[in-house]
Amino acid sequence: MTMRHLVVIGCTVQLLFVAPATAQQVAPEPIHWEVVQQLMREAFDNSQIMENAGWLTDVFGPRNSKSSGYRAAAEWSRDRLAEYGLANAHLEPFHFGRGWENRYTSLHMVAPAYLRIIGYPAAWSTGTGGKVRLEAIHVDLDGVESAADLDPYREAIVGKVVLIEPLRDLSDQFWPAAKPYSQAELDTMAETQIGTDEPDDPRPQRRGLSLADRIDLVFDAGAVAVARTDGTNAYGTVDGAVNGYSMERAMWRTTAPPPIQEWILAAEHYNRMVRILQKGIAVEIEAEVRVDFPADDEFDYNVIAEIPGTDLADEIVLLGAHLQSEGIGTGATDDAAGVVIAMEVVRMFQALGIQPRRTVRIGLFGGHEMGVIGNTSHVAKYYADLENREYRAEYDKLSGFFNVDNGAGRIVGLSVLGSERLRGIFNEWIKPLHGLGMRHLFPTGMVHESYERVGLNGFYFRQDRRDDRRYHSNMDVYDRLIAADLMANAVILATFVYHAAMRDEMLPRAFPRPW
Repeated sequence: MTMRHLVVIGCTVQLLFVAPATAQQVAPEPIHWEVVQQLMREAFDNSQIMENAGWLTDVFGPRNSKSSGYRAAAEWSRDRLAEYGLANAHLEPFHFGRGWENRYTSLHMVAPAYLRIIGYPAAWSTGTGGKVRLEAIHVDLDGVESAADLDPYREAIVGKVVLIEPLRDLSDQFWPAAKPYSQAELDTMAETQIGTDEPDDPRPQRRGLSLADRIDLVFDAGAVAVARTDGTNAYGTVDGAVNGYSMERAMWRTTAPPPIQEWILAAEHYNRMVRILQKGIAVEIEAEVRVDFPADDEFDYNVIAEIPGTDLADEIVLLGAHLQSEGIGTGATDDAAGVVIAMEVVRMFQALGIQPRRTVRIGLFGGHEMGVIGNTSHVAKYYADLENREYRAEYDKLSGFFNVDNGAGRIVGLSVLGSERLRGIFNEWIKPLHGLGMRHLFPTGMVHESYERVGLNGFYFRQDRRDDRRYHSNMDVYDRLIAADLMANAVILATFVYHAAMRDEMLPRAFPRPW
């Protein structure tokens, strides 16, 4: 996902371009009030959302790419969609590389005192090859810009696990991580903004060696493993997102360098060991980590199914979410929530006997956290191949992609991608949804880059803020899901998909053709 801040200009000169009154008369956008009412009754009385979420999280989670959990979840989802009566439910292959799965992790500080360490191997890191006992050393890599900077530690690093970050300041963790949007905040977000294209990034930019380069220096010096925090969380929460070394080196690719041993630890436990080392007291860690790298072939899979359209069956409305999750927790809010909402929409359509004019296609996508690989592959296959600059047969047939990937909170708005034409259409569609809290349309915001890059509409719904600490973490589990909000979200998504599938014309495109 990317955040786009589109500039809206020309507001003060719009009267110069007023067309004759006869040319401005446009048929009102239809609102299917009765259908929305039927969707509400079905969603609230017969929901299968939490049942399906239990399968995707408790049974199959986590669902990292090409893992046994992901493959089982993909096959189950395909079969579930076929059970609902959708056509052509299948696994759609795309080129990926090698997978990664954590099979077993046991980390303990055994000297100078015992501590059961909350920690996990970083995605695509290697295992220990059995139970090992290692001494720890603290080397703050923030100050390492060359191999020479490691000279004072070189002899001490050999054969050890290196704690590579400074002490984490956790004083900011005493405040709530998130709170719901206020109406004033939503009203401000919905206003048309006139200004710079994108705000400056306030974060300091590192110059010189990347994190992966500095970690390579540590292993070149003879380290056995490195350990760090996730840089954000506390209270035993560990974010296992594919970032840092794994992302910089694209470790899922079959051409990637050999995997390293990297652990992500709870900040409190990491800090305790660093403080002990700073007192000149030795720290020893007992570890056993077992991982798999599924690589029987280089393909992973999306899950695709359709409700065929009627008189406009060659045109498509796409809805979906990403089925792949991080290899930690069970991927509940990110993004089993979006998956079960999308599945519930097509289930409701079938249960109510809805026959859309356009074909409704559902996509549950893989390879997401490594750079929306599954979505990009789907776009290249059916709509437009950005790499080869080729349009596909369905490029002019896709009305839009409605994506749900913003947690478990209630949907509170949608970006119109800078298009006032879309705002005018959506303003009508949301009228039956005001009672569910869907009242706002934002001029800009999140847009799915796989679609935007080739000039297609890739809509992201904005959801109410909940506890941001859980995303990508060991605490992203079924218990974080909010049933009432997910049921409401299914109605909201269904309303947009239904109206897009039934209107006389496809939705106007917010972006130009790229070539």
